[in-house]
Amino acid sequence: MGPQQDRAPGLVDDTSDEVTEPSEDERDAWERVRRSAQGMRHHEAKAAWEDARKAAEKGSRTGRDAEIAQAEIEEWERITEALFDHDGAYDSADDPFVQGELEGRAHHAPPPPGRR
Repeated sequence: MGPQQDRAPGLVDDTSDEVTEPSEDERDAWERVRRSAQGMRHHEAKAAWEDARKAAEKGSRTGRDAEIAQAEIEEWERITEALFDHDGAYDSADDPFVQGELEGRAHHAPPPPGRR
């Protein structure tokens, strides 16, 4: 995944054009990584990404645990790539992907009671 690519939410089924929404476990994993990355610079995020990959390789995770580990690895990778040419530290408030995700959720949220 390149720094300019947007990650499709969830897993993509190669046999159709339909995109599956990410699971709550995936969303929770992304949020944990973002909290951990807060204030990190590129080299720190890269080290955390490498640690996550090594931890996943050591363990024999399956099912839900494997999905969570993969989501964490992919988020560390995305953050590391976003910081590659960034001079400062990571801040999710300045992360275009995170802000786009929040905006997308706001547009898909059910209308407040009494409004339709």
